[in-house]
Amino acid sequence: MTEIHIHQQIASLRKQKGMTQEQLANALGVSNQAVSKWESAQCFPDIQLLPKLARLFHTSIDNLMGFQPESYKENLISELRNQIETLPEGEDLQFIFHIAAALHVIVFAKIQNAGQNNPPFRDVDELIQHALDGEWGYSCYDIPSFTTKMTSGCIFFSDNRHLNTKSDRLNRIAILLKTFSDIKNLKTAAALYQITFQEEDLYASISSISRQAELCEETAGECLNLHLSPFLNKKVQNGQTLYRFTGPYMELIPSLMMLDTVD
Repeated sequence: MTEIHIHQQIASLRKQKGMTQEQLANALGVSNQAVSKWESAQCFPDIQLLPKLARLFHTSIDNLMGFQPESYKENLISELRNQIETLPEGEDLQFIFHIAAALHVIVFAKIQNAGQNNPPFRDVDELIQHALDGEWGYSCYDIPSFTTKMTSGCIFFSDNRHLNTKSDRLNRIAILLKTFSDIKNLKTAAALYQITFQEEDLYASISSISRQAELCEETAGECLNLHLSPFLNKKVQNGQTLYRFTGPYMELIPSLMMLDTVD
């Protein structure tokens, strides 16, 4: 078991929530001096205040007291897995995205609040909701051992240790990027993705793709049948050719959108 350091936990959780000692004291109905003494380990909060502190910081009493078993990480992963497995289809994926967005925002809030010259994030829960509503915009935190990026409803995490940079793979990436560097190909691909991504068996016609891409049907057809063909599944229905990205390439557009950054 880990050693208990409740004074460190209170100070850390308070700063993560963007609260001053005075604001915490007011929320709990105690004096500023009491909070100061807690955080400097001169004394401990009354045991009756622990549930209120835990609720205020959205944590458990065990975590508040810095008391965690060695297998805490494994238990957390197991709890998440169980939660996901018990959710109905559809809700499970929404929950996963919620967790990913929350993790990105929490990382950012921690870095922001740690900076000496940065204004603290006051309400991380509110920022998480902004991220889920698509209002977060672009943000990226990048150090040699870790990268997280969020933009346009796409979230990326990497530990930067397992990137495959062999020549054959780089050649394939170069070919892919060359294809999508043509704006007509990119518009056509983005339109196809927007029309079909919500259903696993949904295909799109050239006419619907051209309207979505704001291209003429001839141009959209050329992009689909010549340049984008290696990435697509096709089927004929009622004499009309319909299109959809193959499974491995369905995430191409979200991945390419991750390359976009603010000026």
